[in-house]
Amino acid sequence: MYGRANSQTTIHEAFEQVAREFPERNAVITADRAVTYAELATASRRIAHRLIGRGVRPGSIVPVVARRSPDLAAALLGVLMAGGAYAVLDVRWPITRITPLLRSMRPPVVLADAAGSAHLDRADIGHTTFDDLRQPAAVPEAPADLPRVPPEACATLFWTSGSTGSPKAVLSPHRATTRLFTPDAFMDFGGDPVMIHGAAVAWDAFTLELWGMLLTGGTVLVHEEDLLLPPAIRAYVGDLGATHLFLTPSLFDVIAHGDIGCLGGLRAVLLGGDKPSPANCRKLLDVYPDIELYNGYGPVESCVFATVHRITGTDTDAANAIPAGLPVPGTELYITRDGTPVARGETGEVAIGGAGLALGYLNAPGQTARVFRQVMVDGAEVPVYLTGDHGWMDDSGVLHFVGRKDAQIKIAGHRIEPAEIESAVRTLGSTRSVIMPIPDRNGTPRIILFAERPHQAMTELEMQGRLRETLPAYMVPAKVHFVSSMPLLENTKINKRELSARFGYTS
Repeated sequence: MYGRANSQTTIHEAFEQVAREFPERNAVITADRAVTYAELATASRRIAHRLIGRGVRPGSIVPVVARRSPDLAAALLGVLMAGGAYAVLDVRWPITRITPLLRSMRPPVVLADAAGSAHLDRADIGHTTFDDLRQPAAVPEAPADLPRVPPEACATLFWTSGSTGSPKAVLSPHRATTRLFTPDAFMDFGGDPVMIHGAAVAWDAFTLELWGMLLTGGTVLVHEEDLLLPPAIRAYVGDLGATHLFLTPSLFDVIAHGDIGCLGGLRAVLLGGDKPSPANCRKLLDVYPDIELYNGYGPVESCVFATVHRITGTDTDAANAIPAGLPVPGTELYITRDGTPVARGETGEVAIGGAGLALGYLNAPGQTARVFRQVMVDGAEVPVYLTGDHGWMDDSGVLHFVGRKDAQIKIAGHRIEPAEIESAVRTLGSTRSVIMPIPDRNGTPRIILFAERPHQAMTELEMQGRLRETLPAYMVPAKVHFVSSMPLLENTKINKRELSARFGYTS
């Protein structure tokens, strides 16, 4: 593996080391454009100087409303070089969701690409466009002119669903990203890797695809459309030399059932965001035994992956689920009960520490204090994030994931708090609702909303449409069912089994 990253360097410092070593290598490509490391470094430094001129300082948070593109990579590097932290907001999110997030960050400047600019213009939100940033700076562009920040400084904000009904911003430091792409990292990308970049921009898988290449001397192959489908994957592999691909297990399942041949020619496929299907893993390994297949586990509060496991045929035959794997470098893992680590083989809550640990949640000290805690290890207190996941470690230290201990659900790799959807439903006049992840005929989980009929006249389709105006697409229920009242258990909790059976759902 190329690269000079470690948990004691910042993202942009590690990038600049790679750029000096491989200036003429392609850093970012699309189907019709290529940007070398030297070109990307020059553009990023120019942007950094312009951002400093607009008030960005170490500790600043800079929102970026944009789609995936080569220009986005330069903008994010520019923010980091200026000493700030970036927060990418998906241009597909409703403006009613974006506006309060922008307000919460108190930014010196808001950045946007063409699509983001049009989105913000409709809400009359002031911003600076990527075109503005391309203009030459009026000051020298020598690296010494740029501020230095420590590796523990915040580098990026990731957005995750919030139990209070509003999204939470996870503050992730530079070292959380750089720890992943060291020479002895969780996997060897090999020579001249080209990774398809198709993850949602606000998700931490975006970090894997972008920085995983730019900090190791690889090439980011930007997928500029919304959905990554088999025809595009096949073209990227055959025409542009793609070697690596990250997929959520749900999308992997769709590909495995429909067109597994599009993965032929890849060097490695990485899965993450949910538990992979052993049967579909077996199918890939049978058809393409030379493809390396990995399962990664990790909440956004530990940045991308906390553990990784290379999947083998033996894993797909085992009675247990696919293992979550061993901790990645710079990561500490504990199985805890009542704040104390338990012995190997015992089930408990997964607690994650080490360099990947987030700094907490933006403007949410109470939520931060509840889950960023201390556990006693060998007589010393160790800072950890309590994940809410249950699991156990075998004698080799491999993590095996069991499930969630709370109401949180995962859909298409996104971690979702039902409370956020239910809060949006209440604003539309329904006093009580419940969310359930119910699989479709292919076994893919989807969000089903059961709601007491709202006071205002509204059909189920109209409710779904109104939710689409306030929630990101992955949180909009696939189906809405109105009920006159919720069936209850003796303890007054909603009887979910009866509710789902009433509408013909079997699970």
